Amino acid sequence: MKRASPVQLRQALEVANTLVKHGINFVCIPVIDEADAANLASQAAERLERMALIAEAQEKRT
Repeated sequence: MKRASPVQLRQALEVANTLVKHGINFVCIPVIDEADAANLASQAAERLERMALIAEAQEKRT
């Protein structure tokens, strides 16, 4: 297993802190390698986009 660099760890903490600030529940998942990290980041982006669409739809209803 390759250890994460300080830059990678700092970026992960920034993302986690941003999610916390916005009240978004999340699960920490260990990353196997760079390809796995890219896949998980893509999934996270898709989920956030889906959440944004849901929030927009709820705003239009009110």
